[in-house]
Amino acid sequence: MDVANAVSESLKYLESNPHIAGLIIGLWAFLETALLLGLVFPAEKILIVGSVLVARGYISPVNFVLSVVLGTVAGYTVSYFFGYWVGERTLKQILRKFKVGSESYEKVRQFVVSKGEITLVFGRFIAVFRSILPVVMGAFKVPFISFTLWNIVGAFLWAIFYLVVGDLIDKILSIIITNKIFAVLLIAVSLAGYYFWRRYEKNRKGV
Repeated sequence: MDVANAVSESLKYLESNPHIAGLIIGLWAFLETALLLGLVFPAEKILIVGSVLVARGYISPVNFVLSVVLGTVAGYTVSYFFGYWVGERTLKQILRKFKVGSESYEKVRQFVVSKGEITLVFGRFIAVFRSILPVVMGAFKVPFISFTLWNIVGAFLWAIFYLVVGDLIDKILSIIITNKIFAVLLIAVSLAGYYFWRRYEKNRKGV
């Protein structure tokens, strides 16, 4: 399956059919958080486009938030029980098949050990963490009631975060459209920032 094409088609369909956008957004939120599928089906593009459509009035913010919350809570719950069932040893073997190294797993494990269930709030904002986190918690046999509580809190914050991002992107696009000089400056600053970031990365790796 061509994941990039699937995302592209979902974005087009989302923009053309805002009346069923909630279903598409919820489905992608579920896919990203269920059974390690987030390592294959990233949902950021869908959520960003959806949040921009909210800012422009095509989608209800309530519809967006509920779709994201229901999708991600369901996905995390499925992942939790999967981790609970397979256990930590088997989980490590499965993660290797998804090309997730032991170093990434250890970072998630230590984060969970040090922060507990509240990790579900902050870890959700980190791409790899977001996919591995609920499975690891299931493998650690974290109490399900506590897991569910923090899962819901984290899901709401994640959805609201994307609403803020969408509103910000919409305002920036509006400024760019109405002010071409600002657009040129913004592009120039972005390219310069990217150039220096790439040089920094190369220098850091060369050390």
